[in-house]
Amino acid sequence: MSGFGAVFVPTLVAVLVGLFLAAGPAAAPAAADPIVPPGADDAVTALAQANARAADATEASLDAQDQLGVRRGEADRTRRDAEAAHQAADAARADRDRAFVDVDQVSRAAFQGGQLDPLSALLGAESPQSYLDRTTLLDQVSTENQRFVQRFLDATAVAETAERDAAARDLDAQRSASDAQRTADEAAARKADADREVAAAEDALAEASPATRAALRRGGTTAWPTNIPGTGVAMDALRTALTQQGKPYVWGATGPSTYDCSGLVQWAYRQVGVGLPRVSRQQALIGVPVEPKDARPGDLLFFNSPVTHVGIYVGGGKFLEAPQSGDVVKVSDVRSNLSGVRRIVL
Repeated sequence: MSGFGAVFVPTLVAVLVGLFLAAGPAAAPAAADPIVPPGADDAVTALAQANARAADATEASLDAQDQLGVRRGEADRTRRDAEAAHQAADAARADRDRAFVDVDQVSRAAFQGGQLDPLSALLGAESPQSYLDRTTLLDQVSTENQRFVQRFLDATAVAETAERDAAARDLDAQRSASDAQRTADEAAARKADADREVAAAEDALAEASPATRAALRRGGTTAWPTNIPGTGVAMDALRTALTQQGKPYVWGATGPSTYDCSGLVQWAYRQVGVGLPRVSRQQALIGVPVEPKDARPGDLLFFNSPVTHVGIYVGGGKFLEAPQSGDVVKVSDVRSNLSGVRRIVL
């Protein structure tokens, strides 16, 4: 077996993970759990908690920025659709007007030079299609002229349909623009929240003693072998990611000298020709779900609910991660707040 349960790791964290896997997924925590090294004192725990709040806010901010791009793209697309619909409506009205000229001439001839011109009156009404008695009219004109009348009727129906479509596209464009603006406002608010949390975490880290900062980095290794055997894009990405061990964590960083958790995963896959979403909660939606007991090296591990952290499983109950500010890319024990496993298969 290659899952977490196949390896005994003599630490409290490993025991908790084993219990989690044995019992199945438990109720996920409502917010990001801090990454607290074993044996941490209150000062280290406080730093980890500040880091967790900052990481959570940063992920939410980046996710909002991604959604803003989607909403703006939708707004642009619906605006273009509305413009195209108006152009189609204009063309349909022009075709109807051209057909009207021919029909008006037929009408005048049929009703003796315009002395009695019910067709013209009907054509000037709000909805010619609704008021025109096609059967009566077609009976009154010659077979040769029926095609002019039919062309006008068809062009009128097309114009009315095009105008309704243009109006509907206008509403779609207005809604999309409103959605984009709401998303932009949310993204700005999320960014402000993230900036505050990151500043607070950075201040706390700067004020911490060297011993406290060193304790925050305790646990894990930066010397995990990079030559893990295996084939496939996930293994290629894992081996690539392992070459980044020891590089610092920085909120929002995507490499190649600093990383946050999802930035490391995205960077590694980009190096092997695969594009992944930017943030962990979007990365958690790709690939195929895997039961934790069936995890194998190269699988993506996700933590917390909603997801706020991601790493890559290396086997033996351990995974590669960019953990938190003040720490570096390293291989750590899988923690008990695991919330999902996904496998990238191409």
